[in-house]
Amino acid sequence: MKPQHVELIVTIADLGSLGAAAQRMNKTQPAVTKALKAAEADLGTPIFFRASYGVVPTKEGQIIVDRCRKIFVDIKKLHEEVAQIQGDYVGTIDIIVSPLAALKIVPTVLRRFQQRFPSVKIGITGGHAPAAFSPLRRGEADFVLGPSPSLNDLPGLHATKLFTTPISILSGSQSKYLNVTDPVELRNGRWIMIGPKERRPVYYQFFEDRGVEPPEPFARSDSVLSLLSMLEGTDLLCSFPSLPIPEIRSKWDIGVVPIEDPLPTVSIALTSAKDRVLTPAAIAFADLVLDHCKDWD
Repeated sequence: MKPQHVELIVTIADLGSLGAAAQRMNKTQPAVTKALKAAEADLGTPIFFRASYGVVPTKEGQIIVDRCRKIFVDIKKLHEEVAQIQGDYVGTIDIIVSPLAALKIVPTVLRRFQQRFPSVKIGITGGHAPAAFSPLRRGEADFVLGPSPSLNDLPGLHATKLFTTPISILSGSQSKYLNVTDPVELRNGRWIMIGPKERRPVYYQFFEDRGVEPPEPFARSDSVLSLLSMLEGTDLLCSFPSLPIPEIRSKWDIGVVPIEDPLPTVSIALTSAKDRVLTPAAIAFADLVLDHCKDWD
């Protein structure tokens, strides 16, 4: 398959239409159709099939699309790396961050980075383990700043531990739970958590260690802002990293439940893909993160 077919396949997959791909690539639709047929003939399998709403990858085609995405990103990063080695610091670094990282790490590191590399763009997306690690493997992100990968998530990834943080339990500032010190009394509370359904709540282990069936969260949110809004003025409960709580309480009407026994700590890491060669700018960003967090543990 020719190198120019890589961008073609990725563009068709992204847009779901040969016509839209032709427009994006400044080509005619017949030229795009001919190039796609050539790629399919070279690989010996159809890559897309027509549906009522456009074109979608075949079973084999999805594997091809995923591989082409990695190649396409690697080619882009190659050009950025060569430019940076030659002293032209351009390009993009894409980072997925947890709420803790967004509050305590990103602002300072980003200021320092932009002072050194003003022409390098930073793309920041909120995300939560384990889903946050998938874009790393697909080549769509350079780093994840957040909880360390579990043993199940670790294959193919490189994680550098930054620090550990204790976990607190939050509720509304007038919550009936703000005088509770016995953690078992929280078992009948209504819990909310941040992150996708695939993510195991931190407080599960807290209850299981005490022989108590952990309560299921009745609501989950990918947005820390919506979660904090839900807590205000309620008896809802939420486990949350302790480090940013002072900043949060200065802006939100929220209190900390004073339980006597602590929740498990959470390890925070800078994670990247093992098969990804980082650009000089990305390496510099990682160094700034490590320097910023060096005295936190």
